[in-house]
Amino acid sequence: MSANPHRTFTMLAVLLGVALLLSSCGGTRVGFPYPAERIEYPGGEANLARVHLGAVVDLRPEEQRDGQGHFVGITYPADSAWERPVELLYREALTRDIAQTRLAELVPLPSQADYELEAEIFSFHARLQRNAGSFLLPLAVGMGGGLLWGEDGSDKVKRGLVLGAAGLMAIPLPAENRAECEVRLTLRDRAGEVVWTQTCIGEIDETVYRAATSRDDRGLAERFLPQAVKRCNACLLGQLRQRLSAL
Repeated sequence: MSANPHRTFTMLAVLLGVALLLSSCGGTRVGFPYPAERIEYPGGEANLARVHLGAVVDLRPEEQRDGQGHFVGITYPADSAWERPVELLYREALTRDIAQTRLAELVPLPSQADYELEAEIFSFHARLQRNAGSFLLPLAVGMGGGLLWGEDGSDKVKRGLVLGAAGLMAIPLPAENRAECEVRLTLRDRAGEVVWTQTCIGEIDETVYRAATSRDDRGLAERFLPQAVKRCNACLLGQLRQRLSAL
């Protein structure tokens, strides 16, 4: 007896839905294990400019805030997945980098500062991109297994779908992952005039191996996004140092 095409499609859709649900389970929020800075800019502490870190404004687009996609292209993490707001995460990372490089003396009050530093965040996210073939290969392997071990036409299809869904959840396949941080820093003098501004992008591109339905958002974000922020800040602070030296 041959399998009903509609029932076959319905079963496949249910299996894929279950695979997605299982792969996205887990309530642990995404942390931000930011690495320490190892570079210290030369210069005596007596010569450090006094800088107050003012507003850090989150200007990311909606798709980064909400997260997008499920299988082929995934933008993550959504704001609801972070342990703390993105602007706070970046403020802490920037503060650490300035303090650890001895670029400037950070002061708590604007009245104590020679300069006010502001930050605008344009991008702070990761993107996982899969090839459509990532779904075809496990399904083809599963259907092949069904043909080998099924007893009749209907049984072969059912076994093939079950094995294909299992393959989607279990077989690691290559995917391209990009973590990105784009920030603009602006330095103002005591009169509020802009004396320096610069935008930098930090990007980390890696090939990762995950099952076609895998949603390891937390692991990938905690691994690659801090590196992207570190690269962005290295660009910004290197240029800020040159400007402070010339003031």
